[in-house]
Amino acid sequence: MERVSSAGLSQVMLRSSMSVQAKLAEKEIAQSSGLVSDSYAGLGSSSGKLISMETSLAQLQTRADTTQSALDRTESMYSAVGSMVDLVTSMRTTLSAASAESTDSVDYATIGANLLTDLADLMNLQSDGRYLFAGSQTQTEPVDVSALTTPTVPSSEDTSYYSGDDVVQSVKISDQTTIEYGVTADSSGFEKALRAANILSTLDSSDLDEDAVAEAFDLANEAMDDLLASQGLLSINASRLESYQEQIDSSVSLLTDRISDVKAVDTAQVAVEIAQYQNTLEASYSALGKVNQLNLIDYL
Repeated sequence: MERVSSAGLSQVMLRSSMSVQAKLAEKEIAQSSGLVSDSYAGLGSSSGKLISMETSLAQLQTRADTTQSALDRTESMYSAVGSMVDLVTSMRTTLSAASAESTDSVDYATIGANLLTDLADLMNLQSDGRYLFAGSQTQTEPVDVSALTTPTVPSSEDTSYYSGDDVVQSVKISDQTTIEYGVTADSSGFEKALRAANILSTLDSSDLDEDAVAEAFDLANEAMDDLLASQGLLSINASRLESYQEQIDSSVSLLTDRISDVKAVDTAQVAVEIAQYQNTLEASYSALGKVNQLNLIDYL
């Protein structure tokens, strides 16, 4: 006589059903989240590749942020220098009129003082808490026109107003390339613009010093040329930064897509696998139910 027992068989089938159920749940989670796995371990051999790509992506994003910051500062400086050019143009017009006709009613001292203040405000431009024209001394206001000495005619270079340094700001946009993009407030165009305005602020309308007017006018012309040169350089650097930023953004986009390909599930494939696991699980439950209905008496 054979001995018949369903206990062992039930345990085996139950364990098998639970394993299928776990795999089904894993696939359903993947289908819902769109991810192969929520951990590196679940990616198997692809985990090392994913970690490497994510590290590269983080480095690229950091470089993209620093390049964008440099581009924003460059564009701000370009705009500020453009405003300085406008002020110097106005000053040149005033000086030209002073040398051509009687202007007893013109308050040159006030005009010059206002120009000094306006130029200084532009040269003390800040962005994100950084003084842009101060070299590496970004936490120190670089221009103080009250430090200017009384000008002489002919005048000489005077950078006593400047408290920054001669470091030109730069940004590393790749392992091989660094772009210098800054301008310091002691550069020629800045200094000449302030010196011309300083001379203008000393003019006496009732006793106009023609030599001083000519000196200030010549300085304004030279300042204009130098400021336009600085603005042109800023424009070139902005274009270079923008070009590299576009390259970095393209690389970030490409790498992001590759990472997504590794992490994302194949929706069609996972749907088929879910259906297969569901069918297998239903069959397992059905078989398990039949085994549990077995009765030893039926075999005696």
